[in-house]
Amino acid sequence: MKINYYDMHHHMKQSGVRTVIEDIFFSLERFKKINPHLIYSSKKGKFEQNKNIKLIDIPEIDYDEYYAPSKEALMKKARALKDRIKKRLDLTHPCILHCHNVNLMKNSYLGAALGLLAEDLKDKKFALILQQHDFAEENRPAQLKLLLNCSGKKDRLFGSKIAYPINSNIWYLAINSRDMKLIQKIGIPKDRISLYPNSIDTKFFSSKTKNTKILISRLYDYAKTHDYNFKPDKKILLSPLKVIKRKNIIETVLILNILNHVKDEWQLLITLEGSSPIDKEYGNKIKAYIKKHKLPVTIGFGYELISPEEKRNHYQNNMVDLFSISDAIITTSIQEGFGFTYLEGWVAKKKVIGRRLPYIFPDFEANGVKLNHFYSKILINRKDFTKYSVNDKIKLLEKIDYEKLSKQPEIKKMINFLNKNQDMIIKHNKNKIIKNYSRRAYGKKLMEIINRSLSTKKEDWKEPKLDNLPLINYFKRNNHINNK
Repeated sequence: MKINYYDMHHHMKQSGVRTVIEDIFFSLERFKKINPHLIYSSKKGKFEQNKNIKLIDIPEIDYDEYYAPSKEALMKKARALKDRIKKRLDLTHPCILHCHNVNLMKNSYLGAALGLLAEDLKDKKFALILQQHDFAEENRPAQLKLLLNCSGKKDRLFGSKIAYPINSNIWYLAINSRDMKLIQKIGIPKDRISLYPNSIDTKFFSSKTKNTKILISRLYDYAKTHDYNFKPDKKILLSPLKVIKRKNIIETVLILNILNHVKDEWQLLITLEGSSPIDKEYGNKIKAYIKKHKLPVTIGFGYELISPEEKRNHYQNNMVDLFSISDAIITTSIQEGFGFTYLEGWVAKKKVIGRRLPYIFPDFEANGVKLNHFYSKILINRKDFTKYSVNDKIKLLEKIDYEKLSKQPEIKKMINFLNKNQDMIIKHNKNKIIKNYSRRAYGKKLMEIINRSLSTKKEDWKEPKLDNLPLINYFKRNNHINNK
C-alpha cells in the first residue's frame, strides 16, 4: 500500500530546516511505498534539486507575521488556507502531512489551518506530524508577542491552540529529550510525542577531500583582503558557525587565547557572519577586538570559499575540505535545538571540543558518544563567563589571568584532550554517530513513527486543554543570553 507523504515548510531557502527536510527525503528513498511530495512557498526561491519529489507551491504558507484584525478574520483566512491545502492532498492512499516549526508563529494562519484540516480528516487515513526545532517562547520576543496577540488582542490560550494544534490524528516530534518534556508541559499527551533527533550525512562527512592546498591559499588571500591574520602553518581551530549571540563566539575567542597562552600554535576560523542587525552589531564588536589585537582569527569566508551544497565547484571547496585542514572543531554555543556541530566533526575524524549543553548531551551520551572532555563553565571572579554582558566579556579578554584560567580542572581536561592522540575516541564516536544518527537510522525511525500514527486507534481520544504559560515561565528562568 502506497503512503502519500507530504513534507511542508514555509520556504526552501538555505536554512537548518531545509537541511533537515532534504535529509528526510534522502532517508525515505529506500522505502518504495513512500510517495514523496514537498509543499512550500516559492516566494523566497524555487526548489528544484530532486526530480523524484512532487512539488506543490502554495504561496499563502510563506511567512505572514502580521497581527489579524480579529479572531474571526484570522479564522476566516485560515479556513480558506485549509481548503487550499486540502485540495492538494491525495487521500486515495494513507496520507501523512509532516510540518516544521508551525509553533514559531511565522504564519499564524497556517497553524490555525492545520488544526482545521486535522479536524476535517479525523475519520480518514490521515496523520498530521508537527516537528518542532525551536520555540517562540525561547529568546524570540517578536515571535512570542505574535503568539500572544495574533488575534489582534492579547489571548494566550487562543494563541496556544494555534501554535500547538491537537487532535486524535496529530503527532509531535521533538529533536531532543528536553523538548519532549517541554511539549508535555503545554498539555500535549506524552503518547503523542516522539523523540526524533536530526540526522548527519555521515557518507558526506566521511568522503575524500580535494584541493585542500587551494583552500589554504584561498583562506590566506581572503584574510589578507579583509584585514585578518591567517597563517598557513598554524593549527586550525574551526568554528563552522555563524557569528550570532547564542553561538557565544566571544567565548570561542577566549578558548583560542587560553590555548595560545599554553602554546602559541593555534588560529581560529569562523565560517559565517551573522545577518540580523543585532548579530551584525555583535560581530562588529568581535571583529574590532581581534583586529585591534591582531589575533589569529578569520571570519566570514564561508560565503565565498565554501559551497553551501555538497558539490565542489571551480571557485569553492566543500565542508569536508574545510574540516580536513582543521585540527579540531569547537562550539561554545549556549543554545541549540539539536547540535550538528557536536557530531559532524567526529565523522570527519576530527577532535571536537567546547561547552557542554546540559539538555543536549544526555541524548548523545545515551547513544554512546563520549564527550567527557567538554567543560560546563569557565569561572572568572567566581562567575561563569557566559553571565557577563557582551561589552564586559570583550573587556575581560584583555584582563584575564590566562595562566590561572588554563589550570581550571575542566579547562585543563580540554587542553589535555587536544594535546594527546585521540584516535580511539574519534573512531568510537564516529561509529556511534553512524549507528544512531545516519540517514539510514533516520529513515527507519521516521517510518516507525509514520506507521504508528496511521494505525493508532482514535476512539478513546479526549482533547486536552493547552496552555503555553509553563513554557514561557521555563524559558524566563533559563534564559542565559545576555543582550546588552
